[in-house]
Amino acid sequence: MDNRLTPQQEDALIEDALHTYPFVPMPRDITASVMARIQASPAPRPFQVTWNDFAIAITITLCVVALFFTAQNLPPIMLAKIRIQGILLYQDILVNMRWLIPAVLFGAAAFFSALTIPTLIQMTSSRR
Repeated sequence: MDNRLTPQQEDALIEDALHTYPFVPMPRDITASVMARIQASPAPRPFQVTWNDFAIAITITLCVVALFFTAQNLPPIMLAKIRIQGILLYQDILVNMRWLIPAVLFGAAAFFSALTIPTLIQMTSSRR
C-alpha cells in the first residue's frame, strides 16, 4: 500500500517550502546563456526529395500512361461494352438508392462515433 499525499497535504508542503527556502538572486548571465543555446540550435533541414519519392512518382506515372495507352488501343466494341456496363452500374445505384443513403449515413455515424467514444471515455475516466 503506497502512501499518497492528498492535494491539501501537497499544497501544504509546497507552501512550507516557499516560505522556508531562502531567496536566491537570479544569475546575471542567464540571458546570455539562454540566447547562446537558442542560437546554437541547428537550423531546420531544408526540404529534400528522396529516392522513394522518385520511385513513387515513376510508378504512378507508368500506371497513368498504361491506362491511357490501353484506353487508346481498345477495340470499339470493347469501349461500347464498357460504356454499357457503366450505364448499368449507374442505374443499379439509382435503383438501390433507397437503402444506399441510409447505409452510408449510418456507416458514417458509426465511424465518427468510433472515433469519438474512446476519447470521451478517456476524458470522463481521468476526472476524479
